[in-house]
Amino acid sequence: MEKGLKRELAFAVAALTVTVSPLAACINQRSSQPATSPPAAGAPPGTERMTTQLKSANGTLVANATIDFANGYATLTLETVPNQILTPGFHGLHIHSVGKCEANSVAPTGGTAGDFNSAGGHFQVPGHTGYPSSGDLTSLEVRSDGSAKLVTTTNSFTAADLRNSSGTALIIHQDPDNFGNIPTARYTQKNGAPGPDEETLATGDSGKRVACGVIAAATTTTTSPTTETPTGTTITTTTAVPPPSTSTSTSTVTVTSVPTTTTTPTKTVTTPSLPPGS
Repeated sequence: MEKGLKRELAFAVAALTVTVSPLAACINQRSSQPATSPPAAGAPPGTERMTTQLKSANGTLVANATIDFANGYATLTLETVPNQILTPGFHGLHIHSVGKCEANSVAPTGGTAGDFNSAGGHFQVPGHTGYPSSGDLTSLEVRSDGSAKLVTTTNSFTAADLRNSSGTALIIHQDPDNFGNIPTARYTQKNGAPGPDEETLATGDSGKRVACGVIAAATTTTTSPTTETPTGTTITTTTAVPPPSTSTSTSTVTVTSVPTTTTTPTKTVTTPSLPPGS
């Protein structure tokens, strides 16, 4: 009787082991798979998200940003990383009109070179030419320890607007943005006209560009000897040979170098045939 009971108990344990083993194997296999990023907490159905990393001219990460599109407006969330690159106080924050983040570059309209100048001016959606610009955003306030977080909303553009053929970039500036708020009764331009001049209206007098992140890369092909891209983007660089030379400085950029093939023309020389003895 006792032996029979022990035998039945042994069979039960063996059956339980067989049942649990596949489950444990399944759990181990599942845990080895790469984790997927969950959707934003509380985001409504159909939310479209765009992300970028803002870096300094030397490629140092400054901040991470997301733009969520839902319910007819965009919610931008930007948070700095703990490296104290930004000085305490307010900093202008704008979306710019070209999807490039190139150090020591020239603006699309020309002029002197400067960090991230090739990102162009403040973004404007088609048909909008007034101020504030479509790409003007709430200023970023940096705390005394150099860190900052901003959550702001706007309905001045859509995700499709930002993905135009020129692309778009998000830029943090060195100084505060006055948004062109120059009282006409107190200030005049150099020419004597009241109120802010065109430069103040266009830039907010927010100073140099200190960090840049591509939101949507420009889809046009650029030709230049060297392309520097401190932030994530995709740029095709065509370089004449010999020799091809393309350099990039970024952790996330993909650069395709397409050398131009040089064909040497063939020269044909015809020698007349002479009779023997000539």
